Amino acid sequence: MDREKLNFTTKLAYGAGDMGPAITANILVFFLLYFFTNVAGLPAGMAGSILAIGKVADAINDPITGILSDRTRTRWGRRLPWMLLGIIPFGIFFFLQWIVPQFDPNPEINHRWLYVYYVAISIVFNLAYTAVNLPYTALTPELTQDYNERTDLSSFRFAFSIGGSILSLILATVIFQAYPDNPVQQYWLLGLVSTALSVIALFWCTLGIQERGANPILNQPQKKIVGIIVTVIAGIVIVYGLANLQSIFDAIVAIIIGLELAMFGINLILSKTETHLSNSQAVSDRIAEDQSANLPILEQLRIAFTNKPFLYIIGIYLCSWLAVQLTASILIYFVVSWMGLTEAAFPLVAIAVQGTALIMLFFWKNVSEKVGKKTVYFLGSGIWIIAQAGLFLIQPGQIGLMYLLAIMAGCGVSVAYLIPWSMIPDVIELDELNTGQRREGIFYSFMVLLQKFGLALALLLVGQALDLAGFIERPPSGEIPVQPESALLAIRIAVGPLPTIALVLGVILAYFYPITKEVHDEIRLNLQARKQTTENMREET
Repeated sequence: MDREKLNFTTKLAYGAGDMGPAITANILVFFLLYFFTNVAGLPAGMAGSILAIGKVADAINDPITGILSDRTRTRWGRRLPWMLLGIIPFGIFFFLQWIVPQFDPNPEINHRWLYVYYVAISIVFNLAYTAVNLPYTALTPELTQDYNERTDLSSFRFAFSIGGSILSLILATVIFQAYPDNPVQQYWLLGLVSTALSVIALFWCTLGIQERGANPILNQPQKKIVGIIVTVIAGIVIVYGLANLQSIFDAIVAIIIGLELAMFGINLILSKTETHLSNSQAVSDRIAEDQSANLPILEQLRIAFTNKPFLYIIGIYLCSWLAVQLTASILIYFVVSWMGLTEAAFPLVAIAVQGTALIMLFFWKNVSEKVGKKTVYFLGSGIWIIAQAGLFLIQPGQIGLMYLLAIMAGCGVSVAYLIPWSMIPDVIELDELNTGQRREGIFYSFMVLLQKFGLALALLLVGQALDLAGFIERPPSGEIPVQPESALLAIRIAVGPLPTIALVLGVILAYFYPITKEVHDEIRLNLQARKQTTENMREET
C-alpha cells in the first residue's frame, strides 16, 4: 500500500502542538506541589488535595470533550476548532496558578481562601487544557495511516514535548538564579514566560496543519501572509533581546520567544498542502467518520472497553505515567531535603532526565522500526526500573551517582512518551475493522481519563503521606525547614519503590499486548480491501 508520507513542515507544526501542553504540564508536575507547600505555605495534605481535585475534574471532562469533539461539525474539521478556542483561556488560567494572593492577615483563614482560589483556578485551567490537548492527541490517526509514519510523527511530537520540558527547566534555572531571595517572584515570572511560550506553540500547530477531509484554518496564501507578519515580529523581539544583553534574564527570554516566533513564521511560509488529506478519498473517510459519531454514548463506551488491546494500553500508559509523575512531583523534595542541594540545583537534575529522554527518543524510534514497539518498551523500562530502585538507596553526598541514575531514568522516560501513544492508532484501526467505524476521540479521552484518575489518587496519597509523616511546610519568605526522619523516609519511598512497582506492572501488561507490526499490517490490508469494496459498490450503483 502507498505510504501516506507527511511533509516536514506538517510534522514540525504537529510537533509544536505538544510543546505548549508539555511546558505547562512539566512546570506543574515538577513545581506545583512544592510551590503550594514552600512558597504559598499550604500544608502538604491540603496541597496534595488541590492537585487531586484538579486531576479528577480534568478526568471527568475528558470523555465529555472527546465525545463532543467526535460530534463537532465544521469546515475545519472536528479537532482544530476546539484547540483554537481553548488556547487563550488555557494561557490565562495557567498563569493564575502561580500567584499568591493575600486574602486575610490570619494565616489559617488565608490558607482556607488560598485553598478555594487554587482549587477553582485548577478546575478551570484543566477544562481549558482538555479543550486544547485532547483534540490534539486525536489528530495522529487522521494525519497518516502508515504504521512507521505514525511512529515518526510521534517522535516529532515528543521531541517538541521533551524539548519544551527541558526549555522550561532551563528557564526555571535562570529565573531562580536571577531572583534567589524572592520565591514568589520566581514562580510568578516562571508562570508568565511559560504561558507565552505555550500559547505561541499552540497557535503554530493549529494554524499549520489540517484535518483529513477538511479545510485548513488558513489557506496557503493566508499562511504565507501570517507567516511573514509573525517572522517580522520575531525579528523585532530578537533585536530587543540582543540590545539588552546587560539584563541577562530579559535578553534570554526575548531571544527564546523570538526564535520560537521565527520558527512559527518560517514554518507557515514554507508549508505545503498534504494531498492525501484533501483528496476525494479523504473526504469520503470524513463522511464515514461523521456518520460513526452518531452512535449512542453508552454503545461507544461499551465497544471501546470491550477492545482488549485498548485495555492493555490503558494499563501500560497508566503504569508508565504514574512512575513519571510520582517521581516528578516528589523529586524536588528529594533533591533539596534528602540530597541537601539548593532549589536552584534541582532543574539541572530534571534536565538530566529530560535531556537524556530527548536524545533517546530518536534512538528508540529507529529501534522500534526494526524490532517492534513491545521490545523497545521492555528495553527502556528495564533500564528505568534499575534507576528508580537505585534512587531509594543512594545517600546524601552521592551527587555523581544521583546524576547517573537520572540519566538512566531518562532512557526509560522516553519510551513512556513514545510507545503507548504510538500504539493507540493501531487499536483504533482494529476497532474500525471490527465495527466499521472510527472513534478516535472516545479512545483517546478514556485512555487519559483513567490515567488521570490514577494520578489524582496518587497525588492525594503523596500529599497525605507527607502530612502524616510530619512534613514541615516553609512559611512564606521563610527558610527551608529541616525535615524529620519520618518525612524523609516518605519522600524516598515515593521517589523509589512506588514508581518501581508501577513500572514492573507496566512491563507485565506490555508482554501480553497482542498487536505486533505484522498484526497491524494485516489490519491495514483488511481495511484497505474493505474500503476498495465499498468504493466499487458505490461506482456500480
